[in-house]
Amino acid sequence: MATGKQLKDFDPAAPITDADVLYAAQSGAEKKVTAAQVAAYIVGSQLDLTLLGWAQTQNFQLVSGTRDANGALTAAQIAWPDGTAGVFTADVLSTAFPGAIDAWHATYVGDTTKTVTQPAVTRDANGAVTAQPAILIS
Repeated sequence: MATGKQLKDFDPAAPITDADVLYAAQSGAEKKVTAAQVAAYIVGSQLDLTLLGWAQTQNFQLVSGTRDANGALTAAQIAWPDGTAGVFTADVLSTAFPGAIDAWHATYVGDTTKTVTQPAVTRDANGAVTAQPAILIS
């Protein structure tokens, strides 16, 4: 491993700055990273987890929207629980159960822009969701 401070050499009471050289391994290769890069990764990961929780419960406010003849929401301006704006788009409307949405995506347009995507769900003969693929965040 390259020379530089090891984790045990840092004073836990002192902040890590970009003057400190940190090293990480990625796919077996060593990589120099800055404290700002580490912080951005942590903040991004926390945002992804927060968005995942909100998306799983469809926890966003409908600001204005458009519905089709069956009442399915096809597009909308939304606000996430932290007040950040976004856009909701229905990607697949159920043909077997008019008014139901089988797949959708929504944007989160904050300091970082993210897209939350619910791939198409599977429904039973009564229209109940029987399989819900994992929500994706990009």
